[in-house]
Amino acid sequence: MTERHDTEHHKSETRATETRATEPTAAIILAGGRASRLGGAVKPLLDVAGRTLLDHAVAAVDGCDPVIVVGPSAPTRDHVVWTRESPEFGGPVAGIAAGLALVDTADVLLLAADLPNAVDAVALLHRHPRLSGGEDGVCLIDASERMQWLVGRYRADALRAALATLPDGGRDASLRSLLAGLRIRAVPAGELATDVDTWDDLERARAASPTSPRGSAPDEETT
Repeated sequence: MTERHDTEHHKSETRATETRATEPTAAIILAGGRASRLGGAVKPLLDVAGRTLLDHAVAAVDGCDPVIVVGPSAPTRDHVVWTRESPEFGGPVAGIAAGLALVDTADVLLLAADLPNAVDAVALLHRHPRLSGGEDGVCLIDASERMQWLVGRYRADALRAALATLPDGGRDASLRSLLAGLRIRAVPAGELATDVDTWDDLERARAASPTSPRGSAPDEETT
């Protein structure tokens, strides 16, 4: 009886995993930061390889439904749903909360809008198994072995439960305070998970791209 029970339990878990794998996944792209180390530039609109960082992010989550961008409205090549964190510039956790309010899928991709290698980074994420019953999420680790929380896939209910423990709807809270207590599988990604925080980061990303324009000055757009 025990062996039969274990077999049936395994079959049930397999069916549940297969069902999750065919369910749609929402995506939340965070694009509402102040970019203080870039002098207030509109970071998601900076160009790498002939495409804005925001468009790299949107392309990376192609197939997700819905694709929600949290931040000031801006031109994109594809249709997205726009929303803002409350209050504006309330930090990434407040942005996640705003995006989750529009999500009704079991899983959600979280992605920052400052990843020049967003398409390849998310492709690496997709090559790993879907979330199982014992995991709350999976995210990438960059070349410095830092958890890149905003290149990850998470169970939406786990994010909501973690948000409920934070004051003020997560305003000004750190990503670590939201996510460090979850059961997250980390995937080494090297330079794929490197983001753009400074002008030097931007120039390195442009230099690494074979189709980047040469000799162009940094975009001095400001909010």
